[in-house]
Amino acid sequence: MSRLLRFDRPLLVITLGLLAMGLVMIYSSSAVLALTRKGNPNYFFYRECIWAAIALVAMMLMLRVPYTFWKERKVMLSLLGLEILMLLLALVSPAINGSHRWIKIGPITVQPSETAKLVMVLFVAYMLEKRVREGKEWSQVLLPLGLYFGFAAALILIQPDLGTVVVLGVILGSVLLIAGLPWKWLGALAAVGLLAFLVLAFSSPYRMQRLMTFMNPGSDPQHTGFQAQQSLIAAGSGGLIGKWVGGSSQKLLFLPEPHTDFIYSMIGEELGFLGSVAVLLGFLFFGYRGLRAMRSAPDTFGAFLAMGIVAWVVLQAIIHMMVTLTLLPTKGLPLPLLSYGGSNLVVTMAGVGILLNVSQYE
Repeated sequence: MSRLLRFDRPLLVITLGLLAMGLVMIYSSSAVLALTRKGNPNYFFYRECIWAAIALVAMMLMLRVPYTFWKERKVMLSLLGLEILMLLLALVSPAINGSHRWIKIGPITVQPSETAKLVMVLFVAYMLEKRVREGKEWSQVLLPLGLYFGFAAALILIQPDLGTVVVLGVILGSVLLIAGLPWKWLGALAAVGLLAFLVLAFSSPYRMQRLMTFMNPGSDPQHTGFQAQQSLIAAGSGGLIGKWVGGSSQKLLFLPEPHTDFIYSMIGEELGFLGSVAVLLGFLFFGYRGLRAMRSAPDTFGAFLAMGIVAWVVLQAIIHMMVTLTLLPTKGLPLPLLSYGGSNLVVTMAGVGILLNVSQYE
């Protein structure tokens, strides 16, 4: 029988530390952009503070809900249905910046592709726990997971948003890998995923152009390679200790979206190499504490759930960092807990709340 312990306080501390750093960097990196677009240098910062308060409430609520609640069949089916409905509603909602990624409810804008990450984690844990409990074959697990992933990925690709689909695939693949999926299945899934990625990349002119730019970012620094070049300039110009908060020059409308897609570059410029390494170590520590909760979880559902949340947060953070350092093709992907964005922050903090709840049991 499991024992009820205190939740993992170091995990909470590192989460709040990353969140606080994100608010500081959003305040610093978005002021000029906010003044230009909205006439108020604090526009993005104030909005993110409101979202941070909502996110903290979401985290505390998830901390209070026993994680076993999420493995109830009715709850899981409701979540899957609601997520698909939200993705469909996003497609028929008015486009914002040429994309159908958001549902606007009064003054609030919700991004269903962000909630899809948490739902994917919950569904993978649900199916893997069911396999262990009922002795199901791997094929009986992979079929429903593949169907849901394929349908959700198709709707997200129509938005279009390939980056989120990649993150969903990474979550699914990493959890299946650690759960012991046989190598023949892993190889087949990896081959299918790679083939699908190549088809999507080379069938879309702008995605193909991004790949070509990634191969040679200096070939067109004023146009297709502009983002990559400016990101590298920002990350590299900070030196060891950076220009300190507020000292960035790249945020003066040189680097596009410095408070969202390229906030790690801003950290490099203003906090330097040491600040960049500190953020990386923060996410690695987050992963360590999360895996510790996984190892002490009293059942397989809790273990798979913790594993999925760690894979989601840490691997998305690493992908974001690699993109800003041009180690991966340019793609708008937020840095969890630090980038500007309400949906991303609230959903991530809700996931952290579930992870903290798992950490209470042994």
